[in-house]
Amino acid sequence: MRIPLASTFAAALAFLAAPAAAQWFYDPGPLSSGQAIGMGERGLSVVVECGNGGLPAVLVKGYDPGAESDIFVWEVDSYGEQLIAAQCTGGSCLLEFDSMEMAESTVEGLRIGSLLKLGLYRRGELGNVRLNGSDTAISQVLARDCGFF
Repeated sequence: MRIPLASTFAAALAFLAAPAAAQWFYDPGPLSSGQAIGMGERGLSVVVECGNGGLPAVLVKGYDPGAESDIFVWEVDSYGEQLIAAQCTGGSCLLEFDSMEMAESTVEGLRIGSLLKLGLYRRGELGNVRLNGSDTAISQVLARDCGFF
């Protein structure tokens, strides 16, 4: 049985035109607010959840610096690099925000951007996290009345 060339071509075009699969998803547990999780390269993930004191908690998981702290180079869509300090335990690092404005701009960048480039201060690239589906996943966390935004 031969498949007509036109059918093969149409199927290939449909595949190319299909939207990219979401890289982010909402996990309703274990926290009452749930978590928005973005899967990245090399086992990395970025997690957004309700934090303490009205600030969002943003974590980088899947990287163990072997120390209690590290500094990430954070860049969304080539809008400029931002240095963000983090407290780390094993393979999980909690980003530390100096202000509510910094927390808001970081989370907003995740929601509206298309690519997060993660690096380590003065040590090079760590990996990328595509932001497909991030707005939907993060919006589900924010809808749980976290006290910010």
